[in-house]
Amino acid sequence: MVFPAPQKIEASKYISCKEEPIINLIAPKDIMEKRTAFGSAFSSSGNVVVTAEVIDSREYSYVNEIAKYTKEKYILNITGDESMIEIKACSSSKRGLWYALNTIEKLVEKNSFPIGQIVDYPLFQMRGLIEGFYGNPWSFSARRELIALASRNNMNTYFYAPKDDSYHRRRWRELYPEEELSQLADLVKFTDDVCMDFHYCIAPGLSMCYSSEDDFEYLKKKTEQLYSIGIRKFGLLLDDIPEKLAHEDDAKLYGETVNAHIDLINRYYNYLLELDGSIELTICPTQYHGKGNEYYISKLGQAIPPMVNIFWTGLDICSREITTYEAIRFIDNTKHMPLYWDNYPVNDAEMMNEMHIGPLIGREKDLYKVSRGLIANCMEYAQCTKIPLMTIADYLWNPEKYDSDKSFMNAIEANIEEEGREHFVIFADHLKTSCLKDNNSYIMEQSLSKAAAMLSGGDFLGAFAEVEAYGEKLFAAAEYLKNKNDGIYAELKRWKDKFIFCAEIFEQAVEFMNSGDEEVGKKIAEMNKKYNSEATVLTGFAFRAFIELILAGLDI
Repeated sequence: MVFPAPQKIEASKYISCKEEPIINLIAPKDIMEKRTAFGSAFSSSGNVVVTAEVIDSREYSYVNEIAKYTKEKYILNITGDESMIEIKACSSSKRGLWYALNTIEKLVEKNSFPIGQIVDYPLFQMRGLIEGFYGNPWSFSARRELIALASRNNMNTYFYAPKDDSYHRRRWRELYPEEELSQLADLVKFTDDVCMDFHYCIAPGLSMCYSSEDDFEYLKKKTEQLYSIGIRKFGLLLDDIPEKLAHEDDAKLYGETVNAHIDLINRYYNYLLELDGSIELTICPTQYHGKGNEYYISKLGQAIPPMVNIFWTGLDICSREITTYEAIRFIDNTKHMPLYWDNYPVNDAEMMNEMHIGPLIGREKDLYKVSRGLIANCMEYAQCTKIPLMTIADYLWNPEKYDSDKSFMNAIEANIEEEGREHFVIFADHLKTSCLKDNNSYIMEQSLSKAAAMLSGGDFLGAFAEVEAYGEKLFAAAEYLKNKNDGIYAELKRWKDKFIFCAEIFEQAVEFMNSGDEEVGKKIAEMNKKYNSEATVLTGFAFRAFIELILAGLDI
């Protein structure tokens, strides 16, 4: 199975190459150069001959099923046999060919080729990630890794907005020093090379005097510096700032905060269009969540140009669900389709003790019809972010066929070494506490619930066998994790350590079930008290209920 799932595969059969499949790519020179730099491997003697061509026609740019024109559609015509596969890849744009090559490389990786045709295109228009969390900003190498991962999974948008980049927020008036600007320029070029759009966000709201011409000049100068390194898409963030105007001059001129924000957005957008008519602007309002019919957001939306994107997080800051009904209400009141700033998998602020590694759920499959797109706010933990981000990419490309469980397993396979995947699944089962309200510790719960049912029916031996069987998986996973300290495991250290301790408590519980030794029971109680005092969030209700059941009746 290929992820993200293609929209349509018509195949008479599937063929595997007798020898290792290697791509022989015949494509425009710049695409070949960029794919090679991206890490793609090609050989002129390859047994998978791919001819990639840009053709500007209806067939490769219009989707009849949803009556939509898109430059991201591609078609693959696949023929051949076990000795040689031939693929004709066509799109109306080089970006479409990029996605075609992503799919072809995944077919090669699995050595499974559908003989027939693949017709594919995205359903969400803007699909991407935002580095918009509070905490340590990513390193530039981590940014490139995540942008490359997003690109490989058919995302098209990256928003640069780290709250703790001082030049983005606190020191927004100041120009970037030469070294930092050069690093940013390299990232802009890299993003473009991998067919992603780079959006730079500036957040002046903490200190800006909206009525000050000097402050507006600072904003223009900063924008011009960023424009000089190739940035053509900007974000103006007015989130997480005081609701009331802080400057007396602003209060006199505007009266209400919303009026000041309308004026700033309109002036800034007009300035951007004078600078370059192709520039795009996205804004984040001070009220960025709710029903979408409140005074501030309704007035602001109706007073700014329809071409300006409005970030919106849904009913809540971190929304459990995002529905088409909510989007329609937002459109009715603001006259804008929402661009969702989805606060998942981010785990900053009060969520800092949670690890959000589970798949995206709770977003309706037809949300693409009533939104500009969805941008995922990521975690400070760059390696951990990769797993949920891949599931988000799958949802955004093809929400109609999105299967969160299959997508999650694919993301684990892509990011976890083969010998550790089974153990990681047991570990990750306890890392799903988040705003999404996913069923944390589900695997454990299923096993312990079955054991509890046996116990209530008088089948103690059956209950013990069930607990012991799960315990063996838990112990094996904990043992494996003890020696894993690099990459994603380094980021997971707090949660890994607590998981290992959880396994130790569980081991004692199994011993107590077997022996009934009261001293073991007392030891479990002491360990459990220490476990519960640790703020790091891990297991769900199932583990707590199990330990309480074990200790029931002991005079502790």
